[in-house]
Amino acid sequence: MTLRSRLLIQTCLLAMMTGTAAFAVSANAQTSAPVPLFLKQEAERDAEQQAADTAATPNAAPLSQGGLGATGSSSTQGNAFPSDPNAVQSLSLGAVDVEAVGTLDRSRGGLGIDMWNGSTRKSAAQLVSELPATPATHAARDLQIRLLLSAAALPQGAKDISLLDARVAKLINMGALDEAIELVRAAPQGSRGELLAEAEVNALMIAARLDEACAATESYGASYDQMFWLKAAAMCAFYANDPTSAAFSVDLVREMDGENDATFFGLVAAIRSGTAIKPDLLAELRPIDIALLAVAKQSIPTSQLETGNAAAIIGIANANATAADIRLEAARKAENLGLIDADKLAEIYQSVNFAPDALENALDDGAEGVQARQYAKLYQAAAKSDVPAARAEILAALFEAAQIEGDFMQAARLSAPLLADIPINGDFSWFAVDALKASIASNNFERANNWLQVAKGAANSGNDIAFRISLLYPILAISGLEDTGIPQPAPQTADASNGMPAGFGAANPAQPMMTQNFGLGGAVSAPGSTMASATVMPNSAAPEDIQKATDQAAALARHRARMAEWDEMQAARGDQAAAKRFAELTFALFEGFGIEVPAGLWDNLLSAPYAEERLTINSAVAHNMMASANAQQKAKAVAMAIQAQQIASAPNADPKALADTVAALETLGLHEDARNLATELLLSFDQ
Repeated sequence: MTLRSRLLIQTCLLAMMTGTAAFAVSANAQTSAPVPLFLKQEAERDAEQQAADTAATPNAAPLSQGGLGATGSSSTQGNAFPSDPNAVQSLSLGAVDVEAVGTLDRSRGGLGIDMWNGSTRKSAAQLVSELPATPATHAARDLQIRLLLSAAALPQGAKDISLLDARVAKLINMGALDEAIELVRAAPQGSRGELLAEAEVNALMIAARLDEACAATESYGASYDQMFWLKAAAMCAFYANDPTSAAFSVDLVREMDGENDATFFGLVAAIRSGTAIKPDLLAELRPIDIALLAVAKQSIPTSQLETGNAAAIIGIANANATAADIRLEAARKAENLGLIDADKLAEIYQSVNFAPDALENALDDGAEGVQARQYAKLYQAAAKSDVPAARAEILAALFEAAQIEGDFMQAARLSAPLLADIPINGDFSWFAVDALKASIASNNFERANNWLQVAKGAANSGNDIAFRISLLYPILAISGLEDTGIPQPAPQTADASNGMPAGFGAANPAQPMMTQNFGLGGAVSAPGSTMASATVMPNSAAPEDIQKATDQAAALARHRARMAEWDEMQAARGDQAAAKRFAELTFALFEGFGIEVPAGLWDNLLSAPYAEERLTINSAVAHNMMASANAQQKAKAVAMAIQAQQIASAPNADPKALADTVAALETLGLHEDARNLATELLLSFDQ
C-alpha cells in the first residue's frame, strides 16, 4: 500500500471520527499561474530587436542562440515585417520555459534574460550548485542572490536537469529563505515538482513561519508519496494541538519506516512528555527538526553556532526559547554571514529588555559582558533618542566599539535608518567622518558625499578631521567621491557582428583581441600609453575640451599628492606588515578600476623576501572569470567572480585575485557591484 493510500485512509478515518468530510486536492490539479509578464515583455523586446537586426542585415547570423520559446529560440517566422512602418506588426513567441522564471528582471537588478549565453544546462546547474553557502562579502552575497533570482532564458539540452530546483536549493543553503519561497511561488503551481514543494515547506519551517508551512503541507501533501510529507503532517498536527491526527501520522511513519529516524521520534517523545530531548540526537538538524523543537518550546543547542549550519543558526536567532544572550550572539553572527538582514537584527536587538536608566546612561555605564548585548543597548539608546546630537554621540560610541571588534560594517548597516535622521550640517562636523564611513559602508554614496563636504569644511589645524579624511582617501577615490583625474571613456558603438566596438580588430584580423576595462576612475590605459597623453589637445580643440583637459590634469595632480600623503601615513603605522598588506590591496584595486597608482608607490613595497605564501584562487577560475567577462557571458563570469572573492576574509589573501574580480565586474558593466565589493574589502580591513 502506498503512502498516498495510507494518507487517504487516515483522512477517511478522521472524517468518520469527527463527523466531517475531507477532500484531498492535488496540487497539480490547481490552475497554473501565468508566466510572469515581465519575462514575456523582455523576450518580446529582444525578439523585436533581433528581428530588426535581421531585417537590416538579412545574411547576418543571429546574435543570440538562446531564447524563451519551446525550442529555445525567440525568432520571428521568416522575414514577415511589412514595408509600411505604420502597419500593424505581430511577433510569434513560443511557450515560455517555466524553469526560466525569476523574481528579478534587468530593471530590478537581474542579470538579463541572456545571462546564460555560452553555457550548457549541465554546466549552468554545476555553477549554481557549487556557489558558496556563505559568500565572503555582503556585496558578493547580494550579487549571488540576484544571479539566482534573475529571470533568464535557459541553455538547451539536458532537459532532465532542473536549474530551477538547483537555484531554490542554493538559496535555502545560503539562508536566503524569503527569496527561495518567492522563487518557488513564481513558478506556476501546477508545474512545481516535488522537490520545489519540499523546498518551499523546508524554507518556511526554517524561517519559523509554521502557519504557512502547514498550509503548504496540506496543499501539497496528498500529491506525493515521500516520507517527508507524513513527518511534516505530524509536526503540523502537534503545532495545531491535535494529538489524534498527530498520533495517526506518527504511527504511519513507524509502520512504514520503523524508528530509524531517532531524532524525529525523540522530538515526538519530547513534545508529548514535555521533557528535553537528548542533545546527541540534535547533531545534524534538518528543517523538520527545527520546526519540532519550536513546537516543543525547546532551544537549539548552542554548539550549532559553530557548525556553519545556516538553518540552525537562523533557527537559534529566531527561536523565542533561545536564551536572550545566546540569541543576540546568534543574530550578530547570522547578520555578519548574511543569513538575516539588518532589519531582522534590529528587531532582535529591540526585543531585549533594558532598564530605562541603563538606556539613559548608555554612554556612561560599563560595557555589557556580551558584545552583542552592548550593541543592542547602544542601538536601543540611539533609537529612543529624539535629540540628533545625543543620537550622534551614541552612534559614534557604537561605531567605535564595533570597529574594535571587527563589526563596523554590521554597525553601519544596522544604524543606517537612524543615521538618516541626523541633519547633515556644520553642527555635526565632529561626527562627519564617522557618518561618512558609515554611509559608504551602507552603500549610500549620495549621503556620504554630503558628509564629506561637511568634514572638509570643518577641517583645520585645531582638529584631526583632515588627517582622518586622508586616511580614507583610497576608499573615497574608489567610491567615486574624489576625482582621480582619469579621463572618462568616449561612448562606443557595438559592431553587430561580434559585439565588440565598431572597427575593433577588423582592419587587422591577425591583431590579437584586446579589451579595455572601464573603472569608476575612467578607462585603463593601454600598455605603453602614459597619463600625459590623455591631456594632449590638438590646436583646434574647442575651449570646453581644453578646460576639461586642464581640470583633469589638476585632479590628477591632486590625486598624486593625496596618495603621497596617504603613503606617508601608512609608513608611520606601528604594524608595518599590516600596512604593507593594506597598501597592496589598495594599489591592486586601483589598477582594477583604472585609477593611477602614482609612480614609486609600488616600489616602496618592493622588499625581500619576494616569494610569499598567499591564499589565491584556482587558475582556471581566474581564466574563466576574465574570458567570460570579456565575452559578456554574465552568469558564468559572475559565478566565477563570487568564487574568486571567497579568499577576501583571509589575512593572506592575494590582492591581485581580488583586483581581477572587480575588473571582471567592471567589464560586465556591473559598476555598483564592483564599487560595493571594493569599498567593503577596504573598510573591513583590520587597520
